[in-house]
Amino acid sequence: MLMIMALPSVALIIHAGLQGRADDLRLSTRATTYLLDNIASELNSKVEAAEQTMELLSLMPQVRGKEAAAVDQLLAGLQKKFPMYANIMIVDRQGMTWATALPSGRPVSLADRKAFKDARDSGHFSPGEYTVGRASKKPIINFAYPLKDATGAFLGAILFGIDLTNVGNLLEAAKLPAGTSFGIFDHKGTFLYRTIDPEKFIGKSDRTNHFEKMKNGPEAGIIDIVSNDGIHRLSAYRKIRLRPELPPYAYIRGGTPVDIMLEGANREFILNLGVMFLILVSVFGLNIWLSKRLIVNRISALEHASRALAGGDLEVRVGQEAGGGELGRLGLCFDEMAEALCFELQERMKKEDVLREKSDLLDLAHDAIVLLDMEGTILYWNQGAAAIYGYAPEEAIGKVIHPLLATRFPKAQEEIYEELRRNGRWEGRLTHTTAAGAGIIVNSRWVLQVDRENRPWRIMEINSDITERERSQQELLKMQKLESLGVLAGGIAHDFNNILTGIMGNITLAQMTLGEPERGKKLLQQAEKACQRASELSTQLLTFAKGGKPIKKCVAARHLIEEAVSLALRGTSVLSVLDIPGNLHLIEVDEGQMHQVFNNIAINAVQSMPRGGTFTVSAMNISLADENRFALPSGAYVKLLFTDTGCGISAEDQKRIFDPYFTTKAAGKGLGLSSAHSVITRHGGYITVHSQPDQGTTLEILLPAARMEAAAKTEATQAQKATVQHAARKVLVMDDEQMIRDLMAEILATLGCTVITCCNGSEAVELYAAAIEDAAPFDAVIMDLTIPGGMGGKEAAGHILEIDKNACLIVSSGYSNDPIMSDYTAFGFKATMAKPYRASEVSAVLADLLTPSMPH
Repeated sequence: MLMIMALPSVALIIHAGLQGRADDLRLSTRATTYLLDNIASELNSKVEAAEQTMELLSLMPQVRGKEAAAVDQLLAGLQKKFPMYANIMIVDRQGMTWATALPSGRPVSLADRKAFKDARDSGHFSPGEYTVGRASKKPIINFAYPLKDATGAFLGAILFGIDLTNVGNLLEAAKLPAGTSFGIFDHKGTFLYRTIDPEKFIGKSDRTNHFEKMKNGPEAGIIDIVSNDGIHRLSAYRKIRLRPELPPYAYIRGGTPVDIMLEGANREFILNLGVMFLILVSVFGLNIWLSKRLIVNRISALEHASRALAGGDLEVRVGQEAGGGELGRLGLCFDEMAEALCFELQERMKKEDVLREKSDLLDLAHDAIVLLDMEGTILYWNQGAAAIYGYAPEEAIGKVIHPLLATRFPKAQEEIYEELRRNGRWEGRLTHTTAAGAGIIVNSRWVLQVDRENRPWRIMEINSDITERERSQQELLKMQKLESLGVLAGGIAHDFNNILTGIMGNITLAQMTLGEPERGKKLLQQAEKACQRASELSTQLLTFAKGGKPIKKCVAARHLIEEAVSLALRGTSVLSVLDIPGNLHLIEVDEGQMHQVFNNIAINAVQSMPRGGTFTVSAMNISLADENRFALPSGAYVKLLFTDTGCGISAEDQKRIFDPYFTTKAAGKGLGLSSAHSVITRHGGYITVHSQPDQGTTLEILLPAARMEAAAKTEATQAQKATVQHAARKVLVMDDEQMIRDLMAEILATLGCTVITCCNGSEAVELYAAAIEDAAPFDAVIMDLTIPGGMGGKEAAGHILEIDKNACLIVSSGYSNDPIMSDYTAFGFKATMAKPYRASEVSAVLADLLTPSMPH
């Protein structure tokens, strides 16, 4: 009866409590909405102020004239006066900064910023998204205003980074209830600002679906959410736009924990219920106390505690309540058991929390993070590994990693493990195969973990996929090489056109002056010199392109240097000084290649002295001992020093001066010094540079001196050339080009020889064999090395030497870099002639071979 009488009072108390809760929720939400409106208004005011400031800056003559120093000072003053701007930057049309409020040391690319791209594409003031300022190091949202010329063309942009941490000033002044959370998001849902735990959320996306509710909802509204921190809040939100027709550039959301909002109403509700229940308890308590025996209460307490413990309540205790006696001791035992279980569970929860935190962090990484035992079995496989390799964690864990990924190592796997055990870590590049069968390149970092006894325990492997970066670098290298080859081809075409102009002009003039022999002779000599320049250019290009061996002979360095320097300095304001002693050793070199080296060095010197200067060449004989600083064999060398008084070379450029395609000149090909380095190295020499900016440059070259026997042979050969007669000599010429056969026939006939020509090696072998049978053998055979579709000179020489082991064979080819041309004696030839050749060169070769002492 007493309970029935109390029911109306209880119902009134419950209704009043529920009404109070509803009122508190409504008032709290209204306060939050009001604060959101203030924050949105404040943010829009800052944005409008920024837009007006950008518009004023875009009209300033210093900005339009790109006066970087003045604009830097102006921007710095603005930023200092208005600290809400984390930074102010002005970029060109490529997005490179040329003015900034905060000094950055060098231009920075902002081409990837959304604000820049939208301002460039739309031509209007545009918002960006969350970023961390590269100079301010603060979380900001960028806004960009386009710079245009008089025609409306895009010239660049002004970017303001608004520091959102100033929003905290408004929130502090509002004296928010404890636990109230306010957040600002960019258009993608990334936290720009958050009042609670900002370091955990700023810069990261809202991992719940609450942002989508705001994005798809009305301009302002209320949503009931459980935040990322697990707290139930009733939150208000508002969208922020630059203009009504544009999409929102930011969203602001604020909410107070429902528990805090209802705290007052709940307290009043509980108080009312408490008073009511206190009365009821007072009425019934005495009756219950008197009606129950003491043993029943103690057993009930034990039963209740047991059930609570079974339900997971580790804080429950019953020892004091159970009292003394047997039940009291049972209660104490129960408390000891609960204490032990509580301690064990707390320790386990701590470990699980730590492991969970680490696992969450590892899963956020883009790299593949894998934990292995010492046999390579996978113990842990993060989401980054799953994304890179295509194997889910449950598919990979428990398998051996290297067979699974078909790992290809840069060296023996045992060597890598030995290095890992020795140093505790290893890093290198590996090739792996994904689940889809695709090969990828990873930068792999291994760390060895040891147990408490310092024994190898596990291996932490972190793999970064660098496949696309490697491919991009390879493609970039290909593009650079193609670009360099294009420049080179243009230069070659220019040089050959100049040479052809000299040849064709002189020949046509010679045709017009056939009645004036002396004048015609001079014109033909000029055409011959132009042909020689073309020959030297093609030889140098073949040597650089394919790295063929030089065709060496003994020459005087003075002659080559004088000719190269005279040619390079002709028509310039550079003075040449040659300090070359008369007793300088001869050098055994390819004359054409070495002439090109000296010419390239002289041209570089002239280009470094556009206002004139002095170019000095000095030479001396030196002798190198074993283990010298040049890493050259011991012996006699000729040392050459080429010194200019030009602009000099920086230390950084000196590291790359001999690299192919490297040049510091706008119109340079970047092949001069790299070709020189290639030629000097193949001659067994040494080349280096000594220079400082504004103090001139010296190129130092060491070349092996000619051996005594080679020098003596050269002098004897030169004496023979003047006395040997070619009359009555019988010569066989084999070449696939009719024009060359006709030319050689004319040259040899002019020299007094009897000439027979053929077009391939098979025919040459038949003609030579027939001549032997007729007892009228050939005194010499000149053979082209390469015959398309037929027997060439190398094979034909072998057959002829089988017929006549003393045959006088001369090899001829336009491929001067062919190994046979530099080592012709190893293939049975007595001499070589590199195309193109002059009549005097043909005569000289025959003079070397067809002396009276020769058997033919």
